[in-house]
Formats: sequence, structure tokens, C-alpha cells
Amino acid sequence: MPNLATIDTFPLSKAIAMSARLSPTGNGATDPSAVIGDPETVVIPASELRELRIEIAALRAQLARRTTEVEEYRKRLSASRSQAERYSAQLKALRGSTSWSITRPLRMRRRKSLNNGWT
Repeated sequence: MPNLATIDTFPLSKAIAMSARLSPTGNGATDPSAVIGDPETVVIPASELRELRIEIAALRAQLARRTTEVEEYRKRLSASRSQAERYSAQLKALRGSTSWSITRPLRMRRRKSLNNGWT
């Protein structure tokens, strides 16, 4: 049986909420009297709680990195969409130009010759 001096007792829902902050004493121990009688109360050794807090901190750091990556990808996507819109506008302008209209018969003749008459 674990030594009761190294055990924290608190509800599971509070364990998640408390994971981000350290206890007032700074040694990872919490005040078990604040949650005694709660039906969701679980017992977690202080050392395991510290390990879980470290893991949660690492996961939060990873989440922050991923969030930064997602924002970077969103910016790149936005830039790519803007570029695609510019290219589309350029293509539309080109196809609507006088030179495109004038050279249409030449393009059609060339296409027929390349396709052996198949269009």
C-alpha cells in the first residue's frame, strides 16, 4: 500500500482542470480536504500526478506548435488562393483580348493538323 503522505485525493474532473497549474505549496501536493466526499474522487500518487502534469505541459507545447503550423498553412493557403484568382483573371483577360480572337483560326488549324483532323 502506498504511503498516504505521497498521495493526492481529488475528483477526476478537477484533476484535468488542475493539471495546468502547480499547487500552492509548489511540491505537487494538493489539499485533499477540499474534495473529500466527492463521488468522483480518485487517488493518484503525487509522483504520478507530477508526471501527468509534465506530460500535459508537453502536450500543450505540442498543441501550441501545431496551432502555429496550422496558422502558417492557412496563410499559405490564402496566398495560394489569391494567386489562383490572379492567374484566373489573367487567363480570362487573355482569352478576351483582341489578339486571342484574331489568332483563333490559326489555333484551330494547328489543332486540327496535330490531331489529324480530329477535334
